[in-house]
Amino acid sequence: MKKLQVWFKQITRKEYLPLWFFAGIQLVYHIFMTEPQDSDAMWFFCRQLDAYSLKDYLTARYEVWSSRLLIEAVLVYISRSIFWWRILDWIFWVFLAWAFIWLFPEEKREMAAYLVVGFLCVYPLWDLRTAGWIATSTNYTWPLALGVFSLHGVTRAFYEKKTPVALCLLYGLAAFYGANMEQMCAVLLAVNFCAIFCFIMRKKPVRLYGSVILGFVISAAEIIFIMVCPGNEARKNQEIINWMPNFKSYHLLDKVSMGFLDTMHHLVTSGSLLYLSFLILLAVLVFFKTKRLVFRLAAVFPVFLSIGFSCFSNAIKVDFPTFFKLMDKSGFICGSNYHIMANYIPTVLYLCVIGCMLLSLTAVCTSYFELLSQALLLALGLSTRVVMGFTPTIYVSQERTFLFLYMILGVSAVYLVQNNIGLLWEQKKACHTLKLAGILLAVTGIILNLAEIGSI
Repeated sequence: MKKLQVWFKQITRKEYLPLWFFAGIQLVYHIFMTEPQDSDAMWFFCRQLDAYSLKDYLTARYEVWSSRLLIEAVLVYISRSIFWWRILDWIFWVFLAWAFIWLFPEEKREMAAYLVVGFLCVYPLWDLRTAGWIATSTNYTWPLALGVFSLHGVTRAFYEKKTPVALCLLYGLAAFYGANMEQMCAVLLAVNFCAIFCFIMRKKPVRLYGSVILGFVISAAEIIFIMVCPGNEARKNQEIINWMPNFKSYHLLDKVSMGFLDTMHHLVTSGSLLYLSFLILLAVLVFFKTKRLVFRLAAVFPVFLSIGFSCFSNAIKVDFPTFFKLMDKSGFICGSNYHIMANYIPTVLYLCVIGCMLLSLTAVCTSYFELLSQALLLALGLSTRVVMGFTPTIYVSQERTFLFLYMILGVSAVYLVQNNIGLLWEQKKACHTLKLAGILLAVTGIILNLAEIGSI
């Protein structure tokens, strides 16, 4: 009984309260979630074990459709029970929040908990409904949660905490599932590689980052598996026929252009609260840090551009129809239009947005290491979406593929607040205003999510 009381006191500590609040919100979400009868899980995955053994099913998928064998092995079972999926998905969302919070040092976790829960509440959950809740969560949210958990080994090594063997194995298993999803695999590969390089340069003993090496090896092996899987090539060929017949005529730069322009078009014009919040936070920090006009203009330009295109798109369409058409997401630069100079205007505009964000970071960050870390983090987030330009389904699997970019923006925002908390507290009125705005933003995100989930 005493042990139970001690455990209850631990989990009800102040630093855990945001996590319990998030668990309650997610529980309400999952009560109202309904799986469409025409979703991928209902019309396909839930029926496969009626006709095939698991081995035969995975063999066929490997040969003709996908390298996500581990994910689909889970999916064909969990699709058969919506009840158990609700429970597991609820657990994974709470686990994801916990995994993000524990990326930060112990003395900063209480603040991190409020900030992490805040940006997770703002995330537009309805983006994950496009192929049905079950298939999308198994393919996106669960790999994300386990992938983030596997990166705890990086933070432990960074703070020179030795990782026990049992925990190292858990990180490896989590990375094994997370890296089975291509975007998460790329994130794990990049983060673990950069971490190993950093630890080698700092001459840290290998025993501290053994779990990081394991995560890198697993993600490298999985990326090779993804590249050589015949099913991925077969699926790509079929999707080219179905969705983008001209895809094979596009070269490397064409695909990069397509991925970059589509990604930036969505961020700038969709009215994403998470992206806009990140830009406003960055602008506020710049205004607190420096009075130099060039930095302040660079900070507010992306904010006004995003507000202008998301809130006044109809006015722009009426008053500037040529410009509006030029900014259309499908107008990427390729071999057929590269000679038309006007087509470069969206690219230049979006590159200016990226440049302004980087310039703002140079004003906000207090060290070259912090600046490099933030720049690499944002570059990694952008890359997780730009890489979709190498698939013919970039315009089909639209919103859900932004999950990793949005989560990285959220993590970056948490780091920015924590690293500048002293500066924020010096401006007490502004700090209280930011706190109130953050609470209102989280509440708005929750209301919007409930409205969208309830309308499905």
